[in-house]
Amino acid sequence: MSRYGIIPADPPAGVSFPVWVVRDHRTGDLVKALPPRPEPLRFYSYAHAQAWVHKNERPTP
Repeated sequence: MSRYGIIPADPPAGVSFPVWVVRDHRTGDLVKALPPRPEPLRFYSYAHAQAWVHKNERPTP
């Protein structure tokens, strides 16, 4: 099982296109954009979200 999962999110006010966030399966929390700020990391393209997950995914030992 991969560490991260991409899920749809409610878009910020005024945005009319899909928004995606990344959930950390280990903690169950959304990945934060700039810790310690509470905003989740948002992607406005599923392909960009996939690229982030692939770049940050580490194989399990």
